Amino acid sequence: MAAAHRQAGCPVRVEFVLDGTDVQVVAVTPAELRGAALVAHVARLAARGALTDAQALDLVDDPDLGRALTPVARVTGLPVVCHGLGVAPGIVSGVAVFSTPAAVAVRAEGADPVLILPASRPEDLPGLLAAAAVVTEHGGSTSHAAVVTRGLGRVGVTALTDARVDPAASCLRPTTGEPVVAGDPVTVDGHTGRLYRGAVTGEPPRVEDDVASAVDWLLAVADRYADLPVRVNADTPADAAAGRAAGAGGIGLCRIEHMLLGDRQPLLARALTGTGTASGGEALAELRDILRADFVAMLRVMDGLPVTVRLLDPPRHEFLPDPVGLEVAAALAESRGDTGPDPVRLAAVRRLRESNPMLGVRGVRLAVLNPLLLAAQVTALVEATARVRRDGGDPRPELLVPMVTLPAEVELVRAALRQAYDALGLTGKADPMPVGAMVETPRAALVAGALARVADFLSIGSNDLTALVWGLSRDDAERELLPRYQDLGLITDPPTARWDDEGVGGLVRHAVDTARKVKPGIGIGVCGEQAVDPVAVRLLRELRVGYLSCSPARLPVVRLAVARAARAARRNGEA
Repeated sequence: MAAAHRQAGCPVRVEFVLDGTDVQVVAVTPAELRGAALVAHVARLAARGALTDAQALDLVDDPDLGRALTPVARVTGLPVVCHGLGVAPGIVSGVAVFSTPAAVAVRAEGADPVLILPASRPEDLPGLLAAAAVVTEHGGSTSHAAVVTRGLGRVGVTALTDARVDPAASCLRPTTGEPVVAGDPVTVDGHTGRLYRGAVTGEPPRVEDDVASAVDWLLAVADRYADLPVRVNADTPADAAAGRAAGAGGIGLCRIEHMLLGDRQPLLARALTGTGTASGGEALAELRDILRADFVAMLRVMDGLPVTVRLLDPPRHEFLPDPVGLEVAAALAESRGDTGPDPVRLAAVRRLRESNPMLGVRGVRLAVLNPLLLAAQVTALVEATARVRRDGGDPRPELLVPMVTLPAEVELVRAALRQAYDALGLTGKADPMPVGAMVETPRAALVAGALARVADFLSIGSNDLTALVWGLSRDDAERELLPRYQDLGLITDPPTARWDDEGVGGLVRHAVDTARKVKPGIGIGVCGEQAVDPVAVRLLRELRVGYLSCSPARLPVVRLAVARAARAARRNGEA
């Protein structure tokens, strides 16, 4: 069976083999248009009755749908500046900038900035929002820049292998060739991970109308077969609305630290450095008000659906002022006899500085050391829930405790939640919200049975769990270490991007099995980049987890992967 189609001015040929109920794709030419052409043809054939819905589902795999949703473009005639890891697909041209203020300024002038940084930090969110594309020297597929650019729908490249960012000189220095300086036109290819000198001309590619309609039809078919809910990672009311519109069955991960990025970042810094001071108390009160307002909006958007809110989980250095910059400013001020940085703030930053912050005071550990910060978060969520319910809504919040290693940590948070209900006069007037433990440390996975005794649900965080099981940095490993391992044949795929069933999967299976032995009906969700790898979707479905959660951009592909896994299991006579 063959069909022809003209896609974006290019003739495309698709060939199928149909044998009874089995159908497979033989070839799609040209190959780079495979996703769009295949989805469009499958929809047409099903509409004519030449294929059943089930056969259509079998024909389009997850990468095909991803390609159909990302218009293909070729960069020709432009010299390559450097190479990295493509972490957010697309091709975009713009003006090179090397700081968040510069990106905001260029956007205000009506141009498209390409933000080039050594690595992105939470305070760079305004620059990421302004940028058409983001390039970072350091990082990987689960680094801050990668996760944020994918969530924002920006083009992204990280882990540069043959160039160094020099922010002091506002330039990018490749191993060979002239540097890229601020104001230079550049093009970023988030598919291949390349940065080009110069701009692509012509109209940007877009998803054709017939392909978009075919994708909508295919996802509707997929939802009829799916038996595993897919939730969305959403940190703003806009993210929540986009996720619900894209078919999410709730919010599986709302990260409070992501709610406090950009111009809100100094507020958390004040709360962290001002503990016990009037300034710190004012910051906590303002933080509580901001969180309550956003929680109200998200609970209303997701009315009747679960909203899992995770307590603050950032390494503190991501929100604290740069200690080196403060020290330099203090030294310069002293040499001139001027007033330098606030000495109380400088002392607090010195005190809070950690040698290894990713394994330090983050998650529930921050709550243990700063109970007032914990109280501000849970009170805001309780107040928001009460307000939405009072207005006739059906809010379904869930409170998630991150970086857990001990059951007592979950009990500490549950006690703080009870205190918030008591303080607001809500005890006995509303059912307390579920409290869950995040399984993202190997110890949490190993003691999941004990956690299940004190938690209402578990959420497996595959990103941190993978990093800790492998002993790899999420921000550094994909720059040179893992590519070398791949070159030598030591590994096939980087564990930061693909599900590691032998190691991480073994721990996850142990956690699920032991938790259910203690509490058979306990809810278990899974989030993180590796968890939505199609291979992982099939394995996690077999474990009968309760839901998967992913970024808004990945919702369509994960919905299809879940449906295909369910379809394959039924076809093979599995439960």
